[in-house]
Amino acid sequence: MLASLFFEVYVLPITCDMKKWFHVFVLISWSLATASAAETFAERLAALQGRLQSDPTNTLVLFQLGELCYHEGANKNEKAVILAEDYFKRLLAIEPNHAMARVRYGSVLTMKARDAYAPMTRINYVKAGNREMDAAVKIAPDDAQVRFAQTVNNFHMPDIIGREEIVQVDLAWLWQQAQLADTKLDVGQKQTIALYYGQTLEKKKKFDEAIQIWRAGLALAPESQDAAPLKEQLTKHNAPFK
Repeated sequence: MLASLFFEVYVLPITCDMKKWFHVFVLISWSLATASAAETFAERLAALQGRLQSDPTNTLVLFQLGELCYHEGANKNEKAVILAEDYFKRLLAIEPNHAMARVRYGSVLTMKARDAYAPMTRINYVKAGNREMDAAVKIAPDDAQVRFAQTVNNFHMPDIIGREEIVQVDLAWLWQQAQLADTKLDVGQKQTIALYYGQTLEKKKKFDEAIQIWRAGLALAPESQDAAPLKEQLTKHNAPFK
């Protein structure tokens, strides 16, 4: 979905990786949106903007506007990306340590890489976005939602961006969090973590561990939409689902 990738002119060998990263990132981001499908983006935007007009420094409303525009921006709406950037910047000016807003702001900057024309501008946006996401994790290192947001953004970035080690550490930590009784991660997020964590293990040739993780993720909700890629991984390795 997030087309016009920033390495396509000068670094052709990784263009496919970048497309894969943007495509998967958008699918996951869009699946996490919780707004009612019965209302259009324009209707939800107008309602929240009306609330903000009467209370311009309301950080909750600013965050809701940023989230709304963030998810709409992931659906190829460039104007929504600009709005999301503005709302998150305004929120962070009031509350600099709002970790979730900062990680989302960083993610929005990587979306701007999609919409920029010059390859170096695209690269710079991604680097700036990653700096913001790293800052968010520093603010709230024990917040599973913050680290999940960074991980799903970074997972498919090519090695040249230098995020592989960060993703591996985050996934190992997130999988531990997913096992806790009081975890704040929902089932869909747990299954996404299982998928990605298993893939990092697969890359290291730790196939038995990867299969174990994929099976555990699948068992959480075998018929869910997020279970489908877990089944694909197990099938690829000729591994039974149970």
